[in-house]
Amino acid sequence: MELKDRFIILKKLKFGEADLIVHALSPRGEKMSFIARGAMKSKKRFGGGILEPSHFVQFTYKESKPVSVGGLKTLTEATLLNDFKNVRSDYDRLELALHILECTARVSQEGDQNSASLFNLLGNSLAALETAENISLLKLLFNLKFLSQQGVLTIENWMEPFLGLNIGGVNDLSENRFAKRAAEVHLSQIDFVISNYIKTAEHH
Repeated sequence: MELKDRFIILKKLKFGEADLIVHALSPRGEKMSFIARGAMKSKKRFGGGILEPSHFVQFTYKESKPVSVGGLKTLTEATLLNDFKNVRSDYDRLELALHILECTARVSQEGDQNSASLFNLLGNSLAALETAENISLLKLLFNLKFLSQQGVLTIENWMEPFLGLNIGGVNDLSENRFAKRAAEVHLSQIDFVISNYIKTAEHH
């Protein structure tokens, strides 16, 4: 039986001569892994660079069989819903997109049906990244929201303007001197906290 669902692609890996392994996040926050057979050659089913990290897609797939490679689901068709094109418009945006994807990939879990907030944070962050006026402010806002979701953020007074704001409203901070100063002073520190956390998150 074939199933359909929407996903944001987290990562892709080449497997063998023409296959791809794709890791993606469902709207429930569940990490799922697929094998796209012949994806490197099939322009009809997987053409146009559709299986790229950060793409919001609809997958048609079959459940894995016990004898399949690593229990991977078999991807039969993919439809692009949103490619967040402007995320690739410059290096700084792309670098932040990869950071957001890496953080999400590290903490998401197979079989987790209760992390819709993680999917929403990922999708809203990629959407905000397309139009963000200040990339540093968005990175700090994402980092704080991410750590807060994970329950590992020690809240300090300077974080208040960030934690009370939806990530889509990041441009509201662009003229906020306090927020811009906070990004200058605290971003490297929060980056360090994030880096240490995601290194161990997969093992918790």
